[in-house]
Amino acid sequence: MRLPKSILGRLTLIIVFLLTGCARGETTPEPQAILTAAAETANAKLTELALATPLPTNTPIPTPTDTPTPTETLPPPTTVAPTLPTRITAAERVEFVADVTIPDGTVFAPNQAFIKTWRLRNAGTATWTTAYSLVFFSGERMGAPSAVPLPSNVPPNATVDVSVPMVSPSTPGQYIGYYMLRNPQGKNFGLGPNADQAFYVWINVAANGTVLASPTPTGFTPTSGTPTLGTPTATSTPTNTAVPGAVGNPSISVNTNSYTGSCPYTFVFPIQFTVYQPTAVTFRLEAGSGTPGVMLVLPPERTENLQPGVYSNQFELTITSSMSGWARLRILAPVDLSSQIVNFELTCQ
Repeated sequence: MRLPKSILGRLTLIIVFLLTGCARGETTPEPQAILTAAAETANAKLTELALATPLPTNTPIPTPTDTPTPTETLPPPTTVAPTLPTRITAAERVEFVADVTIPDGTVFAPNQAFIKTWRLRNAGTATWTTAYSLVFFSGERMGAPSAVPLPSNVPPNATVDVSVPMVSPSTPGQYIGYYMLRNPQGKNFGLGPNADQAFYVWINVAANGTVLASPTPTGFTPTSGTPTLGTPTATSTPTNTAVPGAVGNPSISVNTNSYTGSCPYTFVFPIQFTVYQPTAVTFRLEAGSGTPGVMLVLPPERTENLQPGVYSNQFELTITSSMSGWARLRILAPVDLSSQIVNFELTCQ
């Protein structure tokens, strides 16, 4: 350690003073005493100097570093990201248009066969092909098949009528069955912004209730049923010679081509044709049997005042004994047209 010059100067004066005293004949102190006194004087001055000298303002004050107490190390919390449900892309989405048959709440007798038809619009961007199907999703199945292929290709923004044969349950009550479409990859899709909502069929079964499965169309004039027997004539071949701006494209299907079970049994025949301009259309179900002795009582013909578009409806035919038969749709006015023929068979047990 180097002493400041001021302290060194004072020490020198003390030593000189002591030596001067010796020269005047005064008692000479011991050399050790002289050094001790000098050291004490120096220490006192150093202390005084240290107290008088302020610390620089920029001098960092050291922080004591304590050794931390060891603690148990916990793993970081696990955060699970919410998993969104798998969504069908906008390429596959359904828009409900109409209940072509069986309006909501239709009342059936127990064990009555019927066909439910929905009119659906392709609200996506991908064409539905015949590899797509309408499938049962949940609720009351009511004897319906698990899947029904689409009848034709449906491009975006086009509509299609999809039909499913069903049988009303034997117990009175309210029944709802839910359905969706399924793509060729096995993915279901339906209504709504996420294409995840099902459409449905809703019926009521009444033990002795009024059957409203085929409500009377507007403009329909009841007539007596026309018994028909035999096989179709050559006119059974579809003519489809509609006058432009009138009616065309008649078609028919049947809920099942072959049924074995208790009788009587009701076959359901969905029909469809295209109307090109506002007009009154008269049409009927024609049918016959190749089984000797079987007489068919057909439903009466109908007349509808229709607007342009695709018209869909159905006929029902109740049969009491085993037989094989045929059926077709016949348009009588404003033009004479016939649909293709469908065949069906009933075996009573």
